[in-house]
Amino acid sequence: MAAKKSGVRRPAAKLTRTPKRATKPKSRSKPKSHKSKTTLAPSAKITPEEPTYDGRPRRRGARRSKPEGWSTPFLSSPYTEPPHTMESAKMLIVEFEPDPDAAWQAVPDPLDLGPNPMAVAVFGDNRQMPTSQNFQEGMIVLNVRLGDQVGSFTPYIWTSTDEAMLAGREGSGRPKLMCDHNTIQETGSQATAKITRRGETLMRGSIALEKKGSAADLPFGGDWFSVRKIQMPEEGRPALKQVIQHGLSGNFKVFSIWEGRGFVEFPGQAFSAVDRLKPRRIGRAWLAHVSWDLGWGKIAWENWVPAMMP
Repeated sequence: MAAKKSGVRRPAAKLTRTPKRATKPKSRSKPKSHKSKTTLAPSAKITPEEPTYDGRPRRRGARRSKPEGWSTPFLSSPYTEPPHTMESAKMLIVEFEPDPDAAWQAVPDPLDLGPNPMAVAVFGDNRQMPTSQNFQEGMIVLNVRLGDQVGSFTPYIWTSTDEAMLAGREGSGRPKLMCDHNTIQETGSQATAKITRRGETLMRGSIALEKKGSAADLPFGGDWFSVRKIQMPEEGRPALKQVIQHGLSGNFKVFSIWEGRGFVEFPGQAFSAVDRLKPRRIGRAWLAHVSWDLGWGKIAWENWVPAMMP
């Protein structure tokens, strides 16, 4: 009987050792945490490929389905489906090195900062048809990584018309907010621009032109990523978070590009956290007049996430 009992204990002893063996790889946490920066967090397939309800009447004699536009209000949508043609974008572009901790905080999960530590401030006088015939846009662009893909991300972006704002927020997932309408001012060899909201300056930039530039010199690379979080109205429900990926869908044209000495600053105010980026040094600058087509994007990642993070 004693031998029998000891025979029963041996497998039990093996089972108690198994978790210890399984935990051994966890002791190599430093290499894993370092590699996680290029590993894409898991994505769930949430959005279906086709509608699961189309609103058409199902019974005989029922009223025909109501017309429903691209966005609310459905009978007079403020913007249309893509493509949205940027017929003209005159941009003052200034490259700068931001505070690294502030840049890291400005990039939401599952994106991570990319290999290029430089950021870009953009001031644009735009005409994007048919969404908005004339509007100002300002934004910050950071170099980011989604898994093995490297591209651009805009943590802060403002626009002076609600059509452009709604199309950017609802359709493309960009964090667009309203700003006052200003324009790039050109005098002699200098161009200046500012983004203000309700009279307060969010960012200010300038360039002194020196030489002709080219599209290859512009500090944008890869596709454009945006992150949107769709909140549910019921308390305690998770939010739907999506990474939307856009490429320049073609017809990119250059009218003129000039390069020179640049300057950018974020004076600071209570409304936006953009001033936390605090430029440590200024890089190159450009005054560019270009056009392109913004077409359909794709959902590169999606998942249910907590409504807020601590």
